[in-house]
Amino acid sequence: MSDAWMVIQTIFSNVRWLPVFGVSILATVIGVLWHLPFLFRKIRAKETDGEGGARKINKPAVIALSLLLYFIVFTNLSIVVAGTGAISALLTSLQISIVWLATALGITYLHAGRSWRLLAVDSGLYVVLFALGGLALGIS
Repeated sequence: MSDAWMVIQTIFSNVRWLPVFGVSILATVIGVLWHLPFLFRKIRAKETDGEGGARKINKPAVIALSLLLYFIVFTNLSIVVAGTGAISALLTSLQISIVWLATALGITYLHAGRSWRLLAVDSGLYVVLFALGGLALGIS
């Protein structure tokens, strides 16, 4: 058990905690702005109106949980890109967001009958966030 604990400590010793927290806050703000009605209202309305409209959400809870989840995401991204430099971190982050996240969302959207336009909007958010996050974590 102590060997496993040492491995975990070694992995997390490379995390740049202050940049991870800063990027998590930035991602939360961008995520909130990205989901404001004026940005992609027509695309989102077309997707949700057929299902009875968007349901009401507890916005403070969504923001708090988003911050927590972004913190987990960027902690792990920091582990992956630690010490690789800004360009390498940016390229790795783009690969993760485009090849893994966008395609995984695409599969989900295919099964849910969602449009390619909504996929572009939703996966676009993660491409932007991972690009900024990777770049910031690579610089630090």
